[in-house]
Amino acid sequence: MSEKIWYKAAKIIVRGSGNPLFQANETLVELLQTLLNREEAEFILNFRKPRLTYQQLKEKTGMEDTKLKEMLHSLMDNGFIMDWPIKDSEEMEYRLLPPVADTFEYSLVKFDRPYEQKKKLAEIYNKMFGEANKMTQTNYDGLMPIFKDQMPIFARIIPIEKEIPFPQEKVLPLHEASKIIDQQEIISLSECPCKLQRDLVGEPCQIASDINRCIHFGNIGRYFIEHNLGKQITREKAKQVLKEAEEEGLVHKTFHDDFDLNEKENAICNCCKDCCILFQSYYRGIFPFHTLTSYITHLDKDKCKGCGTCVEKCPI
Repeated sequence: MSEKIWYKAAKIIVRGSGNPLFQANETLVELLQTLLNREEAEFILNFRKPRLTYQQLKEKTGMEDTKLKEMLHSLMDNGFIMDWPIKDSEEMEYRLLPPVADTFEYSLVKFDRPYEQKKKLAEIYNKMFGEANKMTQTNYDGLMPIFKDQMPIFARIIPIEKEIPFPQEKVLPLHEASKIIDQQEIISLSECPCKLQRDLVGEPCQIASDINRCIHFGNIGRYFIEHNLGKQITREKAKQVLKEAEEEGLVHKTFHDDFDLNEKENAICNCCKDCCILFQSYYRGIFPFHTLTSYITHLDKDKCKGCGTCVEKCPI
């Protein structure tokens, strides 16, 4: 009966994620058993709907307030749920998170997680990515319509505030990074989980000089700060991080609430093609690219030497 609890919890998480590539298998169960105890796994069974209010959870579990709050806090600490303000309400809802990219990110960057446990998690995620690749390659024809019609656009590429000159005209960025920063009241800085995961499996990033490259805003920024996933920083510090990332050739990606480009930005990640799980999901053949950029390449035939540096450097 004890083993069934873990697989039931895994099925609830997979169903809530809506991602067909991650299965309720031994690897996901190993992830749960690394991060959760049995009582926490049983609690996840309440999330047959992936979003529940505090009152709904209290009614489902019969827990006293103190015990329920401790349980929710522990699950948020480990990256399995997130508290989120309900629109036009003072009430919060608790959202069950998908294993990738949310639990992947939040479990790895937690400050006070022991190194050996992080190393074990990194190996588990490596195994999950390999299984996802196999799933895509062996079920390609069936999965492609899902990727085409149902998968959200995960991110938008944004430039730093530089004008891009063309003969007789200039193209201004649609999304200027500093303007996004200036709109934020809460900003957190954390380690890049993608670079951290590669480092933990013995393949450290060859591009970025500093692993602290992920910036989060608003509710997610608050979540990071409260659960020891990131530290609060100023707007000036955030702009400095962007400038350093720009100089290293990293790509600035902005993420939005509910993966909806019409919603508010909640993060800017600074990514390279060797580490970023979204880029790598494309290069490894796991799923098609779901990132927008506002520009296409322009070749100056008079200056091009055919060296291939641009192809090597640009991840898009």
